[in-house]
Amino acid sequence: MMDVDEAAERLGFPAGARAWLNGLPVPADVQLPANPQALLDFCGVADNDQREMLAARPDPEAHPEWWAVVSAMAASLEQNLDKPIPSTGFQGWPVVPAASSPVGLFAAAWALLSALPRLLDRHERRGVPDAVSRATASALGGVMGTHRHLTGRPGVGLMPLWGPPLRFRGADFEIGRHSFTRAELGLGDGVAGHVLMIHVPPIGPLDPSSSERSVAEAARLFDQCYPDEPVTAFVCNSWLLDPQLAEYLPEDCNIRRFQRRFDVLPLLPPQDPYDDDRDMMRIGLHLSPPTGPFTAEDLERVPQKTTLQRAFVAHLRTGRHWQKRTGILRSDEALTSWPATDARARPAGRTA
Repeated sequence: MMDVDEAAERLGFPAGARAWLNGLPVPADVQLPANPQALLDFCGVADNDQREMLAARPDPEAHPEWWAVVSAMAASLEQNLDKPIPSTGFQGWPVVPAASSPVGLFAAAWALLSALPRLLDRHERRGVPDAVSRATASALGGVMGTHRHLTGRPGVGLMPLWGPPLRFRGADFEIGRHSFTRAELGLGDGVAGHVLMIHVPPIGPLDPSSSERSVAEAARLFDQCYPDEPVTAFVCNSWLLDPQLAEYLPEDCNIRRFQRRFDVLPLLPPQDPYDDDRDMMRIGLHLSPPTGPFTAEDLERVPQKTTLQRAFVAHLRTGRHWQKRTGILRSDEALTSWPATDARARPAGRTA
């Protein structure tokens, strides 16, 4: 098999992405699934995306460069299967060169799909319910739809991938309204415990009852399925926790109510002040952000139909920036701060 660095150079990956690929485990040839269509159905991939992905299946003879890249990505999933994010963090999968072929645009999707059978086997051993496994794997279908919407092209390669690689290695789960990432809590002398990172997928209203049920079910499920990782706290890092939103949104709106659940930690400014603006534009407004500083033209193309859209533009026009903030909720406070309506329901178990 071709060397990964040579493959990445031939394909036109920039230096940073090449360094990331070289940091992956030394791969063996990836074993692509023999029944990809059934697995794509399980992942909620739309019919048109399925057709284009199946037509872009990598082949070691016809596509040696992409075969090396897919193999390296698959090897990283295998190496980290069922492990939480380490205290040193996780680096998302980089975008592919813009001129990539359809095989390149779907390369990461094929790597993810190759890991799915082993992931489902591990879920079954842990006792993860089928419904949670299916919702978790649906990240693949979701990111394909988002990719097509934002880039106008099929695949997954033109967007940095964070959630899907974590889900297909068993570190992230979708449970009701939220997804939850298993992560180590690290101090200077090593691992000091475990946390669940709460994410808010852009799939609809953030109503309190849905959040309550989601957090309560996650607390029960991880206590049952991962007893070796007792949860110290729930942590959320998101533009949704930016206190500046209070200047624009009413007190009783869902976002403000969500904010009040957390103790928000002090701000650590990003190196690029526009990074968090781009994150909010992409995730909160479902729009493709600029790669550089925001211009007047960038702001003029943002619709002004909702309170959040108007707030986004008005805030940036004052010369300020939006901020991703980190909030923390201790596990012993989670079910009292977020009381589930079905808190006495039986523990989650694998369904038939």
